[in-house]
Amino acid sequence: MTQTRFSYFTLPHYPGPEIAATEPFSARHLPTPIRVRRGVPIGMDFPPTTEVALSSKSGPRFTDFIYTTSRLLLATERVCDLFLAEGVTREQAEYLPFVLKDKKGKVRPEKYFLINPLLKVPCFDFDRADYSLFTGEAVSTPGVKEISTIRKLQVREEHIPADAKLFRLAEEPDVKLIRSDLLDALKSRDMDGGLVTLPLGEFLT
Repeated sequence: MTQTRFSYFTLPHYPGPEIAATEPFSARHLPTPIRVRRGVPIGMDFPPTTEVALSSKSGPRFTDFIYTTSRLLLATERVCDLFLAEGVTREQAEYLPFVLKDKKGKVRPEKYFLINPLLKVPCFDFDRADYSLFTGEAVSTPGVKEISTIRKLQVREEHIPADAKLFRLAEEPDVKLIRSDLLDALKSRDMDGGLVTLPLGEFLT
C-alpha cells in the first residue's frame, strides 16, 4: 500500500488590514503570557470570561480566523468542531472560548476560541533549514542547539507522527504547523477565511 504523502505549512501569518484583529495578548489576559506561545496548557488561567478587545487597527471583516500580533490561533467554534472531527483531540490542543469586545469596549456577537496546540514534534531539519543559533552566554543548556531565529523552515517529515495534523515545532514551540489534509478540509468548507499559511521553505515573516 502506498503511503499518503502530506505537506506542511506554518501558521498563522498576517492576513491583511481588512481582517479583524485583536490587541496583543498580555498579562491582562494571562498571568504569564509567554506560556501560550510555548505549547503548555493555559486553560486554568484563561476562563471563558476572559475579555479580549479588538485592536485599534482592526479591519472590519470577521472571518473564521481573526488575527493577533501575538501570532495565536483565534477561530470560530465551527473551526474547532472541524479540528476535533479531523482528529486534533483535546489532548493535542486546547479550545478556549473568550469574550470579544469592540474598540469601544462593547461585547461583539461573534464567538471565537483560542486554539492552543499542545502537541510538540521534534522534527526540525538542522541541515536544510535557514536559521541562527544562540551562542555564548545566551545558551541556556550547554551542548544543545538552541534556535534564536528561523528564516526558512524545513522539517524531517519522517519524524512526524501519523496523527499529527496541528502541532508545534519542539525545537521552537512558537512555530506552529498544519498538515495539508487538515488545511484542505478547512478550504473545502470555506472555513479558511482570515487564515494565511506558508509552505515550508518560504521566508518566515
